[in-house]
Amino acid sequence: MDVWQLIERDHENINQLIREIPYAMNGPGVIRSRERMLGDLMDALELHAIGLDASLYEPLSRESGTNTLIEELHRAHAEFMRQLKGLVRYRQKGSDGWLNAFEDVTFLVDQHLHQHVHELIPMARKRFSHEEAHRATQAFIRAKTIALRRRRSTTAGGIMSSEAALITTVTAVVAGLGYLAWRNGLFAASKQPHRSATPARPATAGYGVRHR
Repeated sequence: MDVWQLIERDHENINQLIREIPYAMNGPGVIRSRERMLGDLMDALELHAIGLDASLYEPLSRESGTNTLIEELHRAHAEFMRQLKGLVRYRQKGSDGWLNAFEDVTFLVDQHLHQHVHELIPMARKRFSHEEAHRATQAFIRAKTIALRRRRSTTAGGIMSSEAALITTVTAVVAGLGYLAWRNGLFAASKQPHRSATPARPATAGYGVRHR
């Protein structure tokens, strides 16, 4: 997977959580509670931002004409994360007020992802060479992997509260690492010419020939 596919994978995960959260139950003993899934969503958004910072924002911010968009995306991320944290503190998560607030903040998230697809990615594709896109893929995977390791090491028992988002991200990271390994020639052995098979013995004269 390249950086564009990894970004798309993150978007799919985020959108799936946004669709599921309003229908989630809430309360003690509920495994996929609304509160738990909201944590999953916030983790997914934060990890996505970490990957983008390392892979696209950082190199694009060095070019003229791209700073405005990068700054706008940073501000938008900070704003909807602030509002999502407010929803975490909201006591009555099953109320209409909570659902209305959730709809408002996820509209901001949707706008943010729309900017990724229709502004950020086209801009990056236009400016990045093939090698720069390859480096962006490496940076995206490396940044998210480091962030995941830090979160696991600082969480009691080594288990994050957003296990669903973690599993999805790790799956994408592993697939991405496989892509990088292939690009770096670690699978070159599979491209070596195979040893020719032992020649078959010549057929015995008359074998298979029907005699009268």
